Amino acid sequence: MALSENIKARRMALKMSQEYVAEQLGISRQAVGKWETGKSEPTAANLAELAALFEMSVSELVEPENCAGQRVEQERQAKEKRHNAKMLLGRWSGVVLVNASWDGFSSGLYADVPYYWFFLLAAGLVLLFITSIDMEKKHKLKKTQIAVGAGMLFSIFFLPRIIPFGQAGINYLLADVVTAVCVIVLNLKYWRYIWNVK
Repeated sequence: MALSENIKARRMALKMSQEYVAEQLGISRQAVGKWETGKSEPTAANLAELAALFEMSVSELVEPENCAGQRVEQERQAKEKRHNAKMLLGRWSGVVLVNASWDGFSSGLYADVPYYWFFLLAAGLVLLFITSIDMEKKHKLKKTQIAVGAGMLFSIFFLPRIIPFGQAGINYLLADVVTAVCVIVLNLKYWRYIWNVK
């Protein structure tokens, strides 16, 4: 869209008359009319005042197509960052839910509410599944990532039972430390790059 067409379209969209625009800029109505017909162009100072009056930047007024493309790209990037933040939060939440629910269920301390732990476990596994699908679309799994992920799952489900200390509390604490280390390594090395939120 030419500058003349853009000036006219913006003025009409804001329901401003040529007289009003001229009065605000301290010029004649005929000057505004010439700008809109393309017979003349505003000076740099008039252009800046006109952009301010129209509540837009000078670049939006002069090159609306370029600004529209930039705006679309900025919106796409913002949408991707929101998606990545949700996936990263979902991944962390999934690990926490799976770890806490399995610890609660398998420790035997809360045997009177096993369905509660299964519900939390299912929610955590669903979150891990959803985020894994998204991760697979964006990132090819590396051997190290697979190994650390397997170590994390092993530490959640099996490590408390094979640690030879005999006291359940210490076994679960050590297993949780191993799980936390695995999750931190995965986040520092992979997740925060796969789901970049910067």
